[in-house]
Amino acid sequence: MGSRGRVLVIGAKAGSEALLAHLSDSGYQWAITEDMQELASLAESLRPDAVLMSATGKKATEALSAVRQESRLRELRVLADLTRSRSEVLRKLPVDEWVRSLEELSSRLDSALRERRVMERTRNRMERLLEITQAATSSLELEQILRLAVEKVGAVINADRCSVVLVEDVNSRTASVVATLEDPGLSLDVDLARYPELRRALETRQPVLVEEAQRDPLMAEVRPTMTSLGVRSILVQPLVCSDELLGALFLRISRGSEGFGRDEQEFAQAVAAALANCIRNARLHTALKKKRDELELAYVERYRELTEANRRLKDLNRLKDEIIAVCSHDLRAPLQVLLGHGRLLLEGGLDPQQKQSAEAMIRQGRKILGLVESLLERGKGDVARLSIEPRVLDMSTLCKESVTELEILAAERGVALRAETSEIMMLIGDELKLHEVLQNLITNAIHHAQDAGEVVVKASRLARPDGDVARIVVQDDGKGIPPEELPLVFDRYRSGAKGTGGTGLGLAICKEFVELHGGEIWAEAPAEGGAAFIFTLPLAQEVSRAVQNLPAKDTSEQPRVLVVEDEPEIAAVLVEVLRSRYRVDVARDGAEGLARARSSKPDLVVMDVFLPKLDGLDAAVALKSSSDTASIPVILLSAHQGVADKVRALNLGAVDYMSKPFNAMELLGRTERALKLRKAENELERTSSLMRRSGNDPLTGVYDRRGLMLRLDHEVSRGRRYSRPVSLAVLRPDRPVLDEALRGIPDVMRARLRTQDIIGHMGEGVLAVVLPECNVEAGRNVIGRLLPDVEKHTGMEYRSAVADVSHDSEPVERILERLGAPPPVPKL
Repeated sequence: MGSRGRVLVIGAKAGSEALLAHLSDSGYQWAITEDMQELASLAESLRPDAVLMSATGKKATEALSAVRQESRLRELRVLADLTRSRSEVLRKLPVDEWVRSLEELSSRLDSALRERRVMERTRNRMERLLEITQAATSSLELEQILRLAVEKVGAVINADRCSVVLVEDVNSRTASVVATLEDPGLSLDVDLARYPELRRALETRQPVLVEEAQRDPLMAEVRPTMTSLGVRSILVQPLVCSDELLGALFLRISRGSEGFGRDEQEFAQAVAAALANCIRNARLHTALKKKRDELELAYVERYRELTEANRRLKDLNRLKDEIIAVCSHDLRAPLQVLLGHGRLLLEGGLDPQQKQSAEAMIRQGRKILGLVESLLERGKGDVARLSIEPRVLDMSTLCKESVTELEILAAERGVALRAETSEIMMLIGDELKLHEVLQNLITNAIHHAQDAGEVVVKASRLARPDGDVARIVVQDDGKGIPPEELPLVFDRYRSGAKGTGGTGLGLAICKEFVELHGGEIWAEAPAEGGAAFIFTLPLAQEVSRAVQNLPAKDTSEQPRVLVVEDEPEIAAVLVEVLRSRYRVDVARDGAEGLARARSSKPDLVVMDVFLPKLDGLDAAVALKSSSDTASIPVILLSAHQGVADKVRALNLGAVDYMSKPFNAMELLGRTERALKLRKAENELERTSSLMRRSGNDPLTGVYDRRGLMLRLDHEVSRGRRYSRPVSLAVLRPDRPVLDEALRGIPDVMRARLRTQDIIGHMGEGVLAVVLPECNVEAGRNVIGRLLPDVEKHTGMEYRSAVADVSHDSEPVERILERLGAPPPVPKL
């Protein structure tokens, strides 16, 4: 007969014979000691299920303290033996129970042992559940997790079968056994018709407990099979996660005396919840992986389609270029014949009326020829749109011609169209592009003028500190534009000016062309009604200075530039662009250019490649071959835009190569770079002087106080015109900053600022930043991110202040000083 349990008795053996005999007769295994030194060894050897305190007096208190300190005994129930002594000390001991008679002893011990076993079983199951949960959240494969789960469940539940069954479709008649305790590698499909308990659990999504398989009505159809297998009890726990049925945990007991108690059912439910979450996550991961693979495949297919579409677009673009070239050529040839015969007619004897008609024919023929050239330019795409073919022209004349051309359109709509120009205004620009700007604006005004209304085109000269500009106003007397839409009318793809439903490209193109010439365009709502579109263009003598922000120099200080160009019109444009900064000489062919270069030793030569008498490339070789002219930089110009020509020119010694038609601003920039290659330390000092006089700080390369004030006035005017904020920030050091610490500071600041933000050095290390289209709060955030970089670079602590100058009536100079900038240095 097996032991009912193990009891450790603490007390003297003498006098405890009746107690020990009762334990032996009741089937308990026991050991007794009163020496606390033996307590640990007895606990290790006996492994008791309960402790019976038989000691009395002070020894009982000491013994209980020793039991509570022993790790193997502290969780056991402690019973006090009151069968022999009922001392007050023993009664007051903090034990779990008191035994007052030997008859009570067995029942008390059995209760303690049952509690002990329940605690051990619960702990064991919690440990297994924790292992299953940890495995479910690990990186193991799903099959490994499920096999580990059935193994752990089988270790704590006395079941002869433990399996995980999965279903793919809730309406399916089959399920898959993916893990089972009997055979870890088993994987098979089962017919749910043979397992009514499993079928019901999946249908109802509720646990199914069959306590007696031989008597349960649910098992009637399969009872013969159950009888032969000796099945006693079955527990099926569905696997459900987020209202999704995934399968079931199947447990079966055969020929056992115990079924599935409440503890086993709760444990199976907890395991099922962990497994359901694991299975659902695994399925989601598989679905995501499949989706990712599908997306990658779709991306590859889409990339192939786009590549093919791009190839077809390139083919179509080449075809378009060919069509445009053929059309323009076929149009150009008869136009040249028409113009030729028109000139012959003018040379003959014609009466005044015939002569006027012939002149009109020639004039209109030239305009058509210009449109053909424009068609060729449009065929080149955005590259052509962003370049200009500069020539000297009179803006007043261009306004009058545009008005004359559109008088017929105005008359058809009953609108009076007139031009008001008072003086000649020469500028350098692309006549076709400016003509298109005027045509767009005038046509737009005619369409929106009142019936029997009036459209006026005004051209006037406007004086500015940095150079005079031409101011052109195209005004109608129509309904006008709402104030909130004035800053938006030039946005691309808006629904036309004043809501006419157009494409919204005309005004956007006007803005591009005007800004390409260094001008500005905007819309206003005049007090007398209607709408006015206004744009400004730098006049000829000031265009390069307006772009470069440099004042005119004394002739004695200007570098000499030799222009070698055989076409008089292009030579005139080159001279007009360059003479505001340089002394310019002109040669008409390569031989003359070479002779003048050898005699006058210019600082720079700008030379066409295709020249009479001596080719530009040969002239460049001759200059580089002579010791007295080898140091003169050469910039070559050519209408051929091939890369091979550029490489050849540079290999022959040219410092730069530009294609025709060229951009005036780009030409000035390249000449400046070419001259810097020749000037060393002497040029550095001269450049510093120029920068100081032009508003730039020679130490840092950013604006000085004067230059910043000019730019700030311009930005404030623009901000007030378009109702956009302009913020000004001043960064002041705690003490003067050394010059060396400020070198490189623009690069540090530019890394945190936008392209349109403006930097200035006010002196003494005080820095100022102009932030267009930025309110004070956003400005403080920008400066807050910038300040640590400035302090790290200079090694100084800085304070900052920000103000909105676009809505402040106080003079900007006073705002600067209020923010911490030093006062201006008085002029001597």
